[in-house]
Amino acid sequence: MSRSFRFPLGLVFSPAARRAVCAALAGLLSGQAQAQDSTLTRLVHNYQYNLVQNGTQFSGPGWEKLRQDIQKSTLVLVGEDHGMAQIPVFTQAVAQVLKPKVFVAEIDRYQARDLTRLSALPGLPTAFEKQHPMALSFYSWTEEFELARALRAQNTALVGVEQVGAATPGRFFTVLAEKVKSKSARAYLRDRATVYQLRDRAGMVSGKYERATMTTLSPAGLDSLRAFTRNESPEVRQMVTDFAASSQIYHDNNAGKAGAHQARLNLMKRNLLTELQPYQKPGEPLPAMLFKFGAAHLGRGRSISGNFYDVGNLAVNLADMHDQKTLHIFIIGKQGTQVGGANPDDFSKNVAPYNHDDQDMVKPFVASTTPTGAWQVFDVRPLRRALLQDKLKVATQELAATILGYDYVVIIPETTASRNF
Repeated sequence: MSRSFRFPLGLVFSPAARRAVCAALAGLLSGQAQAQDSTLTRLVHNYQYNLVQNGTQFSGPGWEKLRQDIQKSTLVLVGEDHGMAQIPVFTQAVAQVLKPKVFVAEIDRYQARDLTRLSALPGLPTAFEKQHPMALSFYSWTEEFELARALRAQNTALVGVEQVGAATPGRFFTVLAEKVKSKSARAYLRDRATVYQLRDRAGMVSGKYERATMTTLSPAGLDSLRAFTRNESPEVRQMVTDFAASSQIYHDNNAGKAGAHQARLNLMKRNLLTELQPYQKPGEPLPAMLFKFGAAHLGRGRSISGNFYDVGNLAVNLADMHDQKTLHIFIIGKQGTQVGGANPDDFSKNVAPYNHDDQDMVKPFVASTTPTGAWQVFDVRPLRRALLQDKLKVATQELAATILGYDYVVIIPETTASRNF
């Protein structure tokens, strides 16, 4: 026997009427979805501009839009997908317009000091890299190192705010050994530097990082480090404190412990405020600053990676305090290759193909970019206004975070992986 269907308002429909109502509702919802897709597509295309790369030079209407907004900004934040050779070249062009006093990088302060020293020397630091592979993190790749060299040529200070680098224990303990006065401490630190360097290098070669020093160093090992350096200089003790705090973050993150990522973000924010002090006198406005991090870190508001408020959000707060302006640029490739490993012996094993057609955070922008055409620049601010005014709805939180967090999205049709030295 057929049964009737009761809607919440108490109305009773026959099965045939129910099917008609449901079909009508489905059609209405489909029409709304299509209208939203049409609005998104229209806004993306209306504010899309070509950008032409010619070596380290850029031109076209997209570059002109970017150039004008860079000139109006004090803090420019370049959110990237790591390991693409074209992105540091783009960042160098941004720096030529901005002329930053400070470059804030996603590396630690000790890596930044090594990078500052090495980038002032002729040639590439191949001997340093051979002894301490990936000790400069992303700047262990040729294009990234050349960006650092170009920034130093502009008298830009290189600043690192990240936790102690995952690949740096060998180098870190070597530096510690050079700074201590106690012979027993020096011998202990040199021994640990050798052990850690060999262990971490083996992990890079095998691609298996579960035994990496930063994730496996025991509390007893940290206690020994503190004991050997207890009577050393404040500088040495601060290094030990930084190392221990970073090790805890790696441990907690590796174990999937809640709060590990937030602890990392909090550390980066504190480090940024500390590292900025030499370049900003009390009461004075911020100096021109250029940031380059993974894109999850540099948007305003809620991060692409979830319910976090990252370094980009702090940058907005700092600029607001001084009535200054930030500009947030998200740059990523549509397809191609990028670095996907850290093998120090055979860099070809680090080259990984990718395709970002289905990446929710940039999907409509990637869809509007042809693989063999010019770079594409999208002014996201009109989309943001439509989203905030409830004139536009998007399907995913990741895409919403991109639209709300970034002013421009730049899509490179095809990238190549960064190279080693």
